[in-house]
Amino acid sequence: MNYNKEYVEKLDKELEMIPLTMDSVFKNVMFRNTDIFKKFLIQTLNLDICENDSNLIFLNQELVKENYIEKGKTVDLNVKLGKDLLITIEVNRYNFNTIKERNFLFFEKLHTMQFEVNDEYKELKSKYLYQLNLNANEKDKNIGENIIVSYDITNNTIYIDNLKIYIKHLEYYYNLFYTKQKKMRYDEIFMAGLMANNFKDLYTIMKTILNKEELNKFMESVVNMSKDYFNIHEWQKEKWDKIIKEKERQQAIEEGIKEGTEKGIKKGIKKGIKKGIKEGIKEGIKEGKKEAEIETIKSMLENNLSYEIISKICKKSIEEIKKIEDSI
Repeated sequence: MNYNKEYVEKLDKELEMIPLTMDSVFKNVMFRNTDIFKKFLIQTLNLDICENDSNLIFLNQELVKENYIEKGKTVDLNVKLGKDLLITIEVNRYNFNTIKERNFLFFEKLHTMQFEVNDEYKELKSKYLYQLNLNANEKDKNIGENIIVSYDITNNTIYIDNLKIYIKHLEYYYNLFYTKQKKMRYDEIFMAGLMANNFKDLYTIMKTILNKEELNKFMESVVNMSKDYFNIHEWQKEKWDKIIKEKERQQAIEEGIKEGTEKGIKKGIKKGIKKGIKEGIKEGIKEGKKEAEIETIKSMLENNLSYEIISKICKKSIEEIKKIEDSI
């Protein structure tokens, strides 16, 4: 099959492309496109080795994690490149705050798994173990990569240089490709392609770095994986899980707003009643005081006290006293 713009546009109407960042799709597509995957690894890990003279061997497609809680979860790929380099490649579809810490601790575990009883330290030092983490949807979209090594902060020197973690932020390169901020390398465009949303998107990106034969083979492998019933099931399940989580989140927000509104109304009523009582008491005292004052003036008038004397005692004008007298 020869892929072109018209064909991939038609394909998008008939078939949904399952993202390359899904574990099963990523593993199988890379396994079926070994040469371009090898070129990508050499460039993105900045390896000083000849592409033609180094074989890429897939040691196993799944390295099972030992933690019983994560039973069934796997390292995406475990490969050997050349004679002395072991590389574990992880694809993380979701971002979480401790992803770098988890990657580092898991890497230490992988390193200890390489030791054998008779291994000499000199031999281990001559072997290289790299972990490549391809993280989608990274929060910080302004950075392309992080490189983690064992570092001596006292002497400001790298302690061990044959153990490295490369963390690549795929969304950064995807945005970079479409904004054309700078001329991109082969490996950077490759990572942008991993974030493609559909066949046209993938074709547009990958045709800039692959020749016709490589492009057809790569596209075909992605199409075949998107037709696979297992992948379709997993992808649909993931989408439904996302929809359900979003609905649950929205429902929680709505319930929170409702509860907050009800509490606010209750609090407002309570506050209003409290304020009303306080104002009522205040007004009642004021009115009571006024009534008592009037009664006092009436009593003084009945006892034939003059207007002048009453005015002086009660701090009222003679006109006000006369009005009170008229009401008796």
